[in-house]
Amino acid sequence: MSKKPVIKLGAGKGKLLPVLQEYLKSIGLAEIEKSRKLVHRIETPTYILEITLLRWEDIKRYSDKFDMIIYGSDQWLESGHKSMISLKYFEQTNCRISLLVKEELADKPFDYFQKRKVATSYENLAKDYLGIAEENIVKISGSVEATVLLGWADSIFDVVETGTSAKENGLIEYKPFVKFGAILATQKTEKISLFEELGLIPKQEKGKIIAFDGLDGSGKSTLAKYLVQNPVMDTNSKVLITPYSGKVGNEAKKLWDQGKYIEWATEIGKKHWRAPKNVNSIYDRSILTFMTDLIKQKFTDEQILEVIKTWEPMPNVLFYCDISPEIALERTKKRSGEQDNFDELQSLKEYYKLYKKAVEFVKKYNLAKVVILDTNRQIVEVINAVKEELERKVM
Repeated sequence: MSKKPVIKLGAGKGKLLPVLQEYLKSIGLAEIEKSRKLVHRIETPTYILEITLLRWEDIKRYSDKFDMIIYGSDQWLESGHKSMISLKYFEQTNCRISLLVKEELADKPFDYFQKRKVATSYENLAKDYLGIAEENIVKISGSVEATVLLGWADSIFDVVETGTSAKENGLIEYKPFVKFGAILATQKTEKISLFEELGLIPKQEKGKIIAFDGLDGSGKSTLAKYLVQNPVMDTNSKVLITPYSGKVGNEAKKLWDQGKYIEWATEIGKKHWRAPKNVNSIYDRSILTFMTDLIKQKFTDEQILEVIKTWEPMPNVLFYCDISPEIALERTKKRSGEQDNFDELQSLKEYYKLYKKAVEFVKKYNLAKVVILDTNRQIVEVINAVKEELERKVM
C-alpha cells in the first residue's frame, strides 16, 4: 500500500486565521478548531495536510521548510521573497494601506504630506506609493497612531480595516493606496502538479510572460511585485523573475565590467531562471535593458537578434515604463543606500534615448507586444492602466 503524501502548510495566525479556514473550506475540508494549538494534522483518503500556525517573520524565515504557505500580501509587497510562487489570492474586502492625517489637515494637498514626516512600518511601500524620501520616514512597528499625537510625524501610512483605531486617535483616512488580500504560495515548483492532482489548487493553464522594463526609478519593480501578489491574472500561479540580479546576474556583471556586452547579455539570457509552462512569469527587467548597451556600443541588428534568441520565449506583453529622466532621478534619490553612475542625470538622459531606440527595435522586428506606460503618474494610476491592458490583451 502506497504511503500518503504529507503536505506541510505554514499559515499566518491571528487575523489571517479566517483565510486559512476559507482555504480549507474551498478544498472540502472542515475548519480547524479555535484553540492555542499551533500544529494541526488533517488526514484525507489521498493525503495528509499538516498545518503550522506562525507569525509572518517566521513564515518568511522558514518558507523553504513548507510545501505551501499562507500570508498577507502586504507583508510580501513590503519585504517578500522574489522566489515565492503565488498559487491563489484571497480577497480581504476592507484591508488597505492608507495615508492617515489629522482631521484639520484633510484639505491639504497631497504634496504637503510628501514633504513632511510620515510614520510607518511599511517604509518601502511608502517610498513606492507616496514618493517619500528616506529622511522623512519615521520607522515604527506598532502604535503608529501615537507618532502624530506625540508630534513625531505629520501623518501615518498604515493598514486600515474598520478605521476605528484611527478615529479614536483623532485621525481620518486621507487616501487609500494599497489594497491587499492574502496569498497561498509555494517555493517548490516541482510540487505544483502534485497540488493539482490532490485538489489543493485548481488545474493550471498555460502560463503567460509579462515583463516590465525601463530606467531605474520608473516603477517597474513596484509594478512587477504588485502583479504577482494581487488578483490580476488570477487564473494561474505567478512568480517574480529578476534576471539581472542573483547569482546569474552577479556572475554576468563581471563580463559587463570587462566590456564584454554580448557575452554579458547572452549569459543572463541563457541561464536566468524560467518558470514552468503553467506558471505566469512576471519579469522585473527584460530584453530592453541589455539592448540599451548593445545599441550604445553600436552592435549590428543581426548581433542583437542573436542575443535575443537566448532569452526566448519572448514576453506576451512587454511594458516599457516611460518616465522622464528628471523624475527618475528624483525617485532614485529618495532610496536608501549608495547610488551608482546610472543614477546621475546625464546617464539617465542617455539611457532614456537608448530605451526608446530599444522599443523601436522590438517593434521593427515584431519580437513582442510592447505597451508604453506613462509612469510619470502616481503608481496607483499606472497599476490601473496595467490591469486594463492585461484584461484586454492577455486574459
